Order: sequence, then C-alpha cells, then structure tokens
Amino acid sequence: MSIDRIGKGSGAIPAAGIEQPSSSSEVSKTGAEFKVQKSDAAQATAPAPLDRLRSGEISVSQYLDIKVSEATSHLHRRLGTDQLEFIRNSLREQIASDPVLVDLVKASTGSAPPQNE
Repeated sequence: MSIDRIGKGSGAIPAAGIEQPSSSSEVSKTGAEFKVQKSDAAQATAPAPLDRLRSGEISVSQYLDIKVSEATSHLHRRLGTDQLEFIRNSLREQIASDPVLVDLVKASTGSAPPQNE
C-alpha cells in the first residue's frame, strides 16, 4: 500500500472546464513571442565607463563625472538644479580629498583623481 499513490490513478476529479490534451500536436501557441528590446541589447554592448577610461577614450576626470552622475541620477526629479549641483560638487571634492576614496579610485582606474577639477 502506497501513501503518496505514485504510479496509481489519482482518483481526483478535475475542475470543470479543464481538460488534458490528448496529444502534444493539439496544443497551440496562444501567447506572444518573446522579444528582446533593442535598447537593452544596445546597453549590453555599450562599453562601461571603466573600459572607456582604460582604452583612453575618456579621462579620469570624465570617468568620475560619469560615476557621480550615475550616483545622483535618482535625485534628478526630486531636487532643484542648484541643490543637485551642490551634491555633485561635494561628491567630487570628497573623492579628491578623502584618502580612502582616493585609494579606491587609484585601484579601479590606475591613477589618482584630479585635485582641482
């Protein structure tokens, strides 16, 4: 005697209107096909700011501007322009003067952040 009735008829009564297809050929597609949006694919192939820096396409200062913009992008609609610029400038000053952040920038980019930019 089996408790879980594996391999035996279930004896359960199916809900009304639900039927098992008799073969896989009777099953038809009803959903839309999966498509990847081009913008997602373009973002996946776009070089990261660090890769652009390492290839010489942008400078360390430009790299830091990009990273500060990414870090504050969620504040764009919540703060005024002056407040947002103050926060961005404060972050840049902190990156240039905080020894821990300077070491982090050196480790990731290979050079120290510019002091007065």
